[in-house]
Amino acid sequence: MKIAKIIPLFTLLNFLFFASPVKAQGWQHIYPDTASAYSITRQALPTPDGGYIAVGDYSLPTGAIRNYIRLLKVDAGGVKQWEQIYHEGDIRSDQSCGVALADDGGYFILGSSDAIDYNAAGQMWLLRLDASGDTLWTREYSANTLWTTATALTPTGDGGLLLTASTFNSSDTTAGAYLLKVGLDGNPLWEKHYQWHTSYNYFTLENVTLLSDGGFVAAGAWANPATPAVVRFDAQGDTLWAKTYAFSTGDELWDVEPTADGGFLTCGGATGFAGVNPIVLKLDAEGNQQWQNIYDINYGKAVSMTKAPDGGYVLAGSLDHYLWYPTAPYGFLLKINEDGAEQWRRELEQAWGGYSRLASVEPTPDGGYIAAGETGWKAFLMKTDGLGNSITNVLNGSVFSDANFSCAYEAGEDSLSGWKLQIEGDGPLQYATTDTDGNFSITLDTGVYIITVLPPNNLWEACVASYAVHFENFYDTITVDFAMQPAIECPVMQVDVSTPLLRRCFENQYSVHYCNEGAIAGEAAAVEIELDPYLSLANSELPYQALGNNRFRFELGDVPINTCGDFHFTAYLSCDGTVLGQTHCVEAHIFPDTVCIEPAISTPVVELDAGCSGDSVYFTLRNVGIVNMVMPADYIVIEDDVMYLPRTFNLDAGDSIRITEPANGSTYRLEVPQQPNVGDTELVSATVEGCGTNDMGSFSIGYVNQFPLYTGDAFLDIECRESIGSYDPNDKQALPRGYDELHYLKAGTDIEYLIRFQNTGTDTAFTVVIRDTLSPLLDPASVKPGASSHDYDWALSGEGILTFTFNHIMLPDSNVNEAASHGFVKFGISQRPGNQLGSVINNRAGIYFDFNAPVLTNTVFHTLGEDFVQVVNTEEPAQAARLSVTVAPNPVSQWAAFSVEGMEFTEGDFLLYHSNGALALRQSFQNSQFGLDVSQLPGGMYFFRLVVDGRPVGSGKLVVGKL
Repeated sequence: MKIAKIIPLFTLLNFLFFASPVKAQGWQHIYPDTASAYSITRQALPTPDGGYIAVGDYSLPTGAIRNYIRLLKVDAGGVKQWEQIYHEGDIRSDQSCGVALADDGGYFILGSSDAIDYNAAGQMWLLRLDASGDTLWTREYSANTLWTTATALTPTGDGGLLLTASTFNSSDTTAGAYLLKVGLDGNPLWEKHYQWHTSYNYFTLENVTLLSDGGFVAAGAWANPATPAVVRFDAQGDTLWAKTYAFSTGDELWDVEPTADGGFLTCGGATGFAGVNPIVLKLDAEGNQQWQNIYDINYGKAVSMTKAPDGGYVLAGSLDHYLWYPTAPYGFLLKINEDGAEQWRRELEQAWGGYSRLASVEPTPDGGYIAAGETGWKAFLMKTDGLGNSITNVLNGSVFSDANFSCAYEAGEDSLSGWKLQIEGDGPLQYATTDTDGNFSITLDTGVYIITVLPPNNLWEACVASYAVHFENFYDTITVDFAMQPAIECPVMQVDVSTPLLRRCFENQYSVHYCNEGAIAGEAAAVEIELDPYLSLANSELPYQALGNNRFRFELGDVPINTCGDFHFTAYLSCDGTVLGQTHCVEAHIFPDTVCIEPAISTPVVELDAGCSGDSVYFTLRNVGIVNMVMPADYIVIEDDVMYLPRTFNLDAGDSIRITEPANGSTYRLEVPQQPNVGDTELVSATVEGCGTNDMGSFSIGYVNQFPLYTGDAFLDIECRESIGSYDPNDKQALPRGYDELHYLKAGTDIEYLIRFQNTGTDTAFTVVIRDTLSPLLDPASVKPGASSHDYDWALSGEGILTFTFNHIMLPDSNVNEAASHGFVKFGISQRPGNQLGSVINNRAGIYFDFNAPVLTNTVFHTLGEDFVQVVNTEEPAQAARLSVTVAPNPVSQWAAFSVEGMEFTEGDFLLYHSNGALALRQSFQNSQFGLDVSQLPGGMYFFRLVVDGRPVGSGKLVVGKL
């Protein structure tokens, strides 16, 4: 074990920029292709030069079918030397199967191509390549015009190759297997067709192993549902025996190896109560089962197996079949002895985002293993030592509160959990978090790294904020500890309030999450909740005091440093006076709300409130500071999705101004810049929805959350949600939602993500895990875990993988208790500095119920822009001259013709709304006469509005339905 030392800066720079990288015995590498949307490696083999050759596939993100074969050559350290893409540019769907070494240093690749037009059968083909991967020849094979899909490539040891495929007859929907032995020139030597039962419509032989007598043994399955099977062939491909096994319904066996006693070991996956588990069967020489072992990797099938030097076996796999189920959370390696006893396992997490899977494992000359697969939808290779270790160095440490100011841990000092750390090396930044005991542990390759503690605010100082550590050898452990001292003794209270969904005429559960990130306890802490006028408090976990005006106070007591807590309450959303899709807001304010660092000089402080009064929407701007505004400032008003020209104001200390807008059913928002050195945000905003009605007798909805809800301080939070009817139980939402269909957002705007989940299975879920691979445009160091339905642990790892774990959640299935089957979690995050305009921030998450395949949420996105809000060339909303608008026919079922008279214009916008006020569609028009296709719209009553130069100039009703 090593103790870390601080490396001088100039020495560190030499290490980082001028030293040759030293790679460990093991390594992990991804091999992205800039043009591909998805790439994988299916098999890798050692090459005589000490490197590796790997075959796989990659697909292009185009409308046409673009799936190609990719061959990678890497050196001993996994560094790519060259790559080749085959059939690139053709419209085809290729899938690789395996690679074999040729005696002259070249290669063979077996694969198959689906028929693009589905009128012809898919074909199997063999590529012969030279040592640089250039094609020497191609041979194509088809099993009697049947659909032929390659499944295995096996050198026969006598100068030939055995090609194995699955076949399918589309005319009678029967399936079979096909064995073809070819010479090294690719010409057929013999072929065999197998169909042990004419009613089989599913038949596959996966990995085929050469035996010492020149025969073969294959693992696979047939029938539908799939029945696991092993088949023994002689050297001419004649069947010696074929056995099926009844350990699980609908599963398959994927690989088979001979054993020292003349029998066989075969592996696959067994489906059970808790999920899919790897299984190993021991067979005698005639294929009779002697024993079986099921391993508690409840998310995996073993799809590849190889012999170990000690007589045992190493298995590789992932969730379900690697080829067909692209939602696996992990790849794994599993080592067993000849009796099936587990000796070690290695689980591959999503080190580069997305999901990690292993498709094959092969032995290497140094006693280790090379595994192929993918992670984050990118081709992946992993080299391990004989114990399955790929990266062997460990960086351990702790973060603690140095109450004694000794810069060393002393008994009784508090550990600091949930603190983030940043690790900088010669690759992308990596992150970690401390556990409940304040400890962290990170695996790293050889090299120089800078590890930095990231305090939650500037009230903490580290005795040593960053360490530079150097892993020179393999299997090293370095320990660094961060002693944190209070720079300012002050509590920093934060609060977050949220609900997973909001439904009219129902009680809705709200969750309140609070933390003290300050350097001293928050004494006599309390949270005040202000409910929307249409919400009424139904019940609460904590006692509360009613303060009037729909405000309630919840006492928390003292909150120690680095401590978080939660409580829940339910609120009933009234049926009366509300409509579906209307937005309702809840505000949380936590005390003490101490401002720990006062501005160096006194400054004006702008506050803003808003409301609806009679025929007006009003906004009140106040200067609650003790000094006058030195210079005038601008504020803007946005009506629905249209912004008016900025207006100027200037306030002395204690003064206020009132801005009014017509109560015409529009959603109004006012934004004003906060004065310098005040609060945590640069803007203050307020929004009013549902004041008055428009020409259609309703009011606009859906605009409140298109912009950020600035609160200005961490001790304040506002949750605004639209009421909903039906909903996706497992989804992801983002706030602000963003402007227009492209969800425009300004660079630098913070985002809150809400992930909702529901157990729609058939039994209680004991554990729920959410994994969110953050967009590279988001800053992992800024993650703020928030409110949730249940208690969770969270962690940050890799380049930005955020994990929430709900242990012992005991979430009932929806058939037993629908109301209790739901859950959610929310977190906030900032963008990385310097994001380019036009960039798109994509984000989605995987939800894992116990050991089942993950449920992938929808992808939410934001487009970064500026000046994206439509601007009207006036300061005041004004009623424009009304146009005469006619539509025929009305009702309409297919095509409606509109005619506009009374104004000259060059372009306008047509907006169609559902009867509840939600926008149904939007299109532009350039002429006084235009048409609208309504054939895809649900029948019912709609309202339309015409907007010219940002102003509403006409409206009416449209009935869609059969005439």
